[in-house]
Amino acid sequence: MEAVRRAAEALLDRFSLALTPAEVSTYALWAAYEALGCSDPFEEEKRHYNQLALGMYPRLKGMVRGRLSAAVKVAAAGNIIDLGILDSVDIEGTIKEIFAEGFAIDHLDAFLERLDRAERILYLADNAGEIVFDRVLVEELRRHGKRVIFAVKEAPILNDATLEDALAVGIGEVAEVVRTGSGQVGTNLSDCSPEFLKEFKAADLIISKGQGNFETLSEVEGPIFFILKAKCSEVATELRVKQGEAVFLTRM
Repeated sequence: MEAVRRAAEALLDRFSLALTPAEVSTYALWAAYEALGCSDPFEEEKRHYNQLALGMYPRLKGMVRGRLSAAVKVAAAGNIIDLGILDSVDIEGTIKEIFAEGFAIDHLDAFLERLDRAERILYLADNAGEIVFDRVLVEELRRHGKRVIFAVKEAPILNDATLEDALAVGIGEVAEVVRTGSGQVGTNLSDCSPEFLKEFKAADLIISKGQGNFETLSEVEGPIFFILKAKCSEVATELRVKQGEAVFLTRM
């Protein structure tokens, strides 16, 4: 812990208000990984929660019953639930809660209108384990005749989903899986590969999961719909919601 602390402190002079919180987190994590001598400290945890979430997949599918709006809420539930304590969480109860209370910001109508005109959808993944919840939404999009490109990290960072994670939970069976070319928290377009940027620009609709993606893409123009829980006071203030609330919004 002392080595990790010293590694992070050495970066302080590189931090500035021009950086997004996701970028600051990335640099601190990279320094910690170097100090630990490990490129993926969360590898075993990600594998564990992928398998745990897969065990819930039949129940998640049963909650949707062909309803796209319900699939969006299931995907949101994956971001609401802290997968690090998934063993002690009432999954069905949490999903029923979001079904009953809905989103603090809900742009479903705008999403459905845009979806009706869309053919190519880019889905920006967040965490391992959570991507099983995303699979439910991806399958509903496919059922509506949409082509889905599912984007994951190029390299491990925190417990974010990588290609290995996506294939392990069967995303490759329902979508085209691509890598962003970046191993940073969120989706920092300046760090992404030319191949991914082509996918980003070609998308008729983009679904962005999680707070890190919101932090890096909230000011990017485009048909982006964000699904996230406001997990910190700063993001909650930005969104004008209460900390801990879920949102489904676009800034188009």
